[in-house]
Formats: sequence, C-alpha cells, structure tokens
Amino acid sequence: MIPQSRSLHRHNKKVAMNAMWHDPASSRLMFRLNLAMACFCALESIFLSSTYDLYMPHIVGHYFPAASVVVVVLYGLHCALLYWTDHALRRPWELKALSLPFVAAAASAWICYQRYFEQL
Repeated sequence: MIPQSRSLHRHNKKVAMNAMWHDPASSRLMFRLNLAMACFCALESIFLSSTYDLYMPHIVGHYFPAASVVVVVLYGLHCALLYWTDHALRRPWELKALSLPFVAAAASAWICYQRYFEQL
C-alpha cells in the first residue's frame, strides 16, 4: 500500500468536519442565501397576516396567514440547522441575524391573532 501524505490526510479531516459543503465559501453562501430567503418569507408572512381580510374576509381566510407563520418558523429552523452544521465557519453577526425569521414570525402571528379577533 502507498502511504497517504499528511496533506491529503488533513484534507480528508477537513472535508469530514465540513459535512454540508466541500468548501467554506459555499457553506457561507448557502447559509446566507437561505437566511435571506427565510427573511423574505417572513416579510411575506407579515404582509399576508396584515391584509388577509382584503382577499378572503371569511374566517377560513385566517388559515393562510397562520400557515405562513408555520412555514417561516420551519424555514428558520432549517437555517439554524445550517448554522450549526458548520458553526466554526460562522461569524458572530450571523448568529444574531438568525433570530430575524423567528422575530418576524412572532410579529406575524401576533398581527394574525389581532386581525382574527377584529373580524369576530
């Protein structure tokens, strides 16, 4: 057998540690893109929660914005999972930015709750 060189052995450890992506730049990019999309979905959820009586005044119209809040929370959890897979590569501001979808989902849920009781 041909012995492996030390640099190849170190490379294999680096790839094993970085489970999601093969290089740090791709990992950072994919995390930031997913976080940006989660924030966009959160803004969309806030819009849906604040205007749902315009396009569906019935009580059933409450389910669409409520479902959008659940989608934003799930997307935020997906981003948290991406954060923790390669947490050694992350910067401190990225941990703070990770709270944005959850804060927006809470605001959207509160708006949805208020609008629901306005219609009763």
